[in-house]
Amino acid sequence: MIQRTLDLRLKKVTQIEAGAMLGGGLYIVAGSFEPRSVQATELLPTGVLRDAVVFSYEDTLDSVMGRHHSMRIRQTLDAIGVDSVNVLRCRFSDPFSLVRAFHAFVQANQFRSHLDSVTIDTTCITKLHLLLLLQYLHERMNIVTVNILYTEPLAYATAFGKQLSYGIDRAVYLPYQPWTQRSDGVGLIAFLGHERLRVEHIIQELEPDISVFIVGQPGFSDEMHDDSMRINHTLMHRSLYDNQYRVAEAPSNDIRASADVLVDQVQRIRAQGCDTIYFAPLGTKLQAMSIDMVRAFNLPIRMLLAYSIPRTYEKSMYSQGIGPTYFSQLANRAEA
Repeated sequence: MIQRTLDLRLKKVTQIEAGAMLGGGLYIVAGSFEPRSVQATELLPTGVLRDAVVFSYEDTLDSVMGRHHSMRIRQTLDAIGVDSVNVLRCRFSDPFSLVRAFHAFVQANQFRSHLDSVTIDTTCITKLHLLLLLQYLHERMNIVTVNILYTEPLAYATAFGKQLSYGIDRAVYLPYQPWTQRSDGVGLIAFLGHERLRVEHIIQELEPDISVFIVGQPGFSDEMHDDSMRINHTLMHRSLYDNQYRVAEAPSNDIRASADVLVDQVQRIRAQGCDTIYFAPLGTKLQAMSIDMVRAFNLPIRMLLAYSIPRTYEKSMYSQGIGPTYFSQLANRAEA
């Protein structure tokens, strides 16, 4: 029997130990216009990895800095002795483009027969693509170990009066865990970040019976938490006068604690007659990964992802500064 075991205690790393990755494992990273996109790759040890995949977002790398950071990642991987550095094209606006490109790569290289571990720098892979990739690794490839790297920013553009994104292109709703029993009630659990309009768009389209807003507390910093509270004030205020809405808290940088909050909220939503629950990963990347943990728990719900795709991003100031890089691990292990 395969049971998921978890070691999700985040630890800061200033140099990634070779033992953190199984020999011959695959490294996955995405280039970005954000300066922090390069840091985790530059902490990798020499002579450990054979293969790497660099995802190139065609519709978000159309900037000098985006192209520069993507090239720097590739040069670093070459310098530390990675035998095969593979650039795969995808598009942020296409929900399945990353997994589709990765599936073609896996099939062409016959990784399915021998790959035990994958290390993902999750810093600049979009949340929707990351969740679909984790699902693919566990369900389609039976990967034993997924090592997770994540680099924090020091500040977001909202600290300087800017927005992170502008406009809404459309929202997508994707099945993440099937459930044969269906109920009339629909619930929504949305992580709140710095983009209130993306959450409001989903609410307007779904019209859920119950909506739970999860605030990042504590945040990456007091300033980021305060900015999120200010941006989402009108959204959270609904819980004061309408019992269809409520607010919960989950740490911004603790995957397991966020998953515990999700499980508690799922149980409460089911008690109110809703077995179809949408999860909107619009908070931090680490909070988003807790949604994959909930999927692995096989709760008796119909689980879907809800994601509103922006028309464009704030590329010049999306994030400022490079914070610490964290390492954690997610594993599937066989039990006797």
